Amino acid sequence: MLTSMETKSKKKSFPKDGKKFSQKGKDSMGTKLGSKPGGKKPYKPLNNSEKKSTLMGGAGSKKEHKFPSSKAGMGPQKRTMQFKSKNEEGEGPVAKRMKKGEFDPKTKELTEEELKKNRQQIKKDLKNSRQQSERKDMFQIICQCKKLWGDLRRKKCDTELKMKLMTELHDLVRGKIKQMAFAHDSVRVLQCFIQFGSHEQRQEVFEELKGDVVDLCKSQYGKHVVKKLLMYGGHVRTMLRHAAASSIIEYAYNDKASSVCKTIDKVAEANPDKLNNIIDEMKQILTPMAQKEQVIKHSLVHKVFLDFFLFAPDKPKTDRKVIIKTMKTYIVKFATGEFGHLVLLAMFDCVDDTKLVKQAVLSEILLSLDEVIGNKYGKKVLLYLLSPRDPAHLLPEIIKVLQQGDGNTHSKKDMAVRRKELLEVVSPPLLDHLRDNAATMVTDKASSVTISDILASACGDLRPAMTAVAQLANHELVPGGTNGELHMAEHPAGHLVLKWLMEQDTTLAEAGKEERFGRILVDTVGTDNLKTWVKVNRGAMVLCSLLKSYDKSVAAEVKAALESIKAELGSIGNNKGAEILLENLNK
Repeated sequence: MLTSMETKSKKKSFPKDGKKFSQKGKDSMGTKLGSKPGGKKPYKPLNNSEKKSTLMGGAGSKKEHKFPSSKAGMGPQKRTMQFKSKNEEGEGPVAKRMKKGEFDPKTKELTEEELKKNRQQIKKDLKNSRQQSERKDMFQIICQCKKLWGDLRRKKCDTELKMKLMTELHDLVRGKIKQMAFAHDSVRVLQCFIQFGSHEQRQEVFEELKGDVVDLCKSQYGKHVVKKLLMYGGHVRTMLRHAAASSIIEYAYNDKASSVCKTIDKVAEANPDKLNNIIDEMKQILTPMAQKEQVIKHSLVHKVFLDFFLFAPDKPKTDRKVIIKTMKTYIVKFATGEFGHLVLLAMFDCVDDTKLVKQAVLSEILLSLDEVIGNKYGKKVLLYLLSPRDPAHLLPEIIKVLQQGDGNTHSKKDMAVRRKELLEVVSPPLLDHLRDNAATMVTDKASSVTISDILASACGDLRPAMTAVAQLANHELVPGGTNGELHMAEHPAGHLVLKWLMEQDTTLAEAGKEERFGRILVDTVGTDNLKTWVKVNRGAMVLCSLLKSYDKSVAAEVKAALESIKAELGSIGNNKGAEILLENLNK
C-alpha cells in the first residue's frame, strides 16, 4: 500500500505559470539544497500520535506542515489553534472555553437605554470632533463662551455674578465677534452678550461688525445680531429683495423707524413732475419682489405695493379678468384666510362680470362648501353673499374700507342687480347643504349662526331645509338627553336656532315669502312632544317664542295644548322658563 502511494507521488507538479520552484536552505526533511531547484517533497504519512502531541502542546510539537492532510487524504485539514500549557514558564492559564448556556459576567448585555446613551455619546463625540476640525483654535473658546452663556441665562443669576460672567465673556469674545456672528450656536452667545452688556461693550461689538452688516443681514443666523444692533443705509433696495435680509428691513421700518419719514404722497405733492419717474422706479423694484414668497409676505412690502397701486396710472378694466383668472385653484385658500377673504368681498362689490365670478370663484367655493362654511373667515364670505355689509357679521372698519370702492369708474352695473345675480347662484347649493347637513350645522355653535341667514336671504324653496331642521326636534324631550345626546330644544346651540327661525317668520312675511318655520315646526313635532319641552328651561323659552309666533294660528294651537298642563307648570321648581311660560299663558 505504501509502495503504491509513493509511486503516485512521483508525478511532477508545476506552478500555474509553468515555472519551476526554486528553494534554498533545507526542506521539510532537513536535506540541504544547493542552487539547483529542488524537487517535490517526498510523501510522508500522517502520524496521529504526532498530531495529538502537537495539539496538546507537548514536546515535539513543532509544526511540520502548514496545512496537514486529512485522514481520508482528500484535502487539507482545518487548522486548530494551540493552547498554552499551564506549566509553561512565563505564560498565563489556559483559556477556558464557555459551555453552552453559561454566562460570562464580563460580556454583560447592554439595555436599550444604555445603547441609546452610547449612540448619543458617539454622535456628540463626532459632532465635537467635526466642529473642532472646522473651527480649530475657536473651538475651545466657543465652548467656554457657551458655558458662560448658560450661566448668564439663569434666573438665579444675580447682578454681581452677571457682571463677573460678562467680564469673563468679554475677554473671550474680544476680537472674535465677527467669527462668532455667523454660527448657529455662537451667535446666541453674542445676542446674550449684547442684551446684558454695557453701552461700551455693545459699542465694541458694533465697531467689529459695522463693516459686515449687509452680509450679516443675509445670514440665516447673523440677522439676529443686526436686530440687536440696528443699522441700515444705502442697501435697502437690494436687501428688500433678499429672503432673509427683507425681514430686517421690515423690523427696521415697522419697529424702529420714526414717524417723520417721507411718504410718496408728500414727495408727489412737493414734486409732481417726478411722480412718473418714481412710479417707474417702484415698478422695477416691485416686479422681482412679487416672485419671492419669503419677501412678499412682509407688511412693509405690502405698503409699498399699495402706494404703487394708488399713485400708478389707471389701467383698463380687462386687467380685473386677468387677476381673477390667476386666482383659480386658490379660491378656497383666499376664502379661509384672515385677509384673503376681504379680497373676495371687494370682488363681489365691484366686478360686473358675474358670469366670470361664478365660473372662477363661486364654483370652487361651492365645491368645498363643508370646509368654507366651517371656517371663521369662509363663513363671512358666504354671509356676505347672503346679506352684504351686514353689521352683524362685519366690523365697521371693514365696511368703511369696502365703501371706498363704491362709485369707481370701472363698475357700471347697478349694485343691487349684481348682488341679486350672485345670490341666485349660491342659494340652491346652500339650501341643499342645509337640508343634507342640518344635524351637524344645528349642533355646531359656529355654523349654527348661518342657518338663520340662509333661510332669511336665500331665494328658492325654503320648505325642505326648514323641514329638515324641524325634524331634528321630532321626539320626546328627556332632560339630560338620551345616549349622551341632548334634545334640540335643550341643546346650547339648537334651542337658539329654533328661537331665531321662529322670530324670523316676520322677516319672511315682509319679504313676501310663504314659508313659516313656526307652522312647519308644530306640524312636524306635534303638540304632544311640544308639551315635554316644559321640563327644561331652554325648552320652555322656545315655547314662549311659539306663543309669540307671527302666525296667529300657530300661537293659538300651542296655547290650547299647554292649557292642559298649567297645573304641572306651577309645580315645576328651579325653572325660570316655566315661570315665564305660565305668565304668557295667563295673559
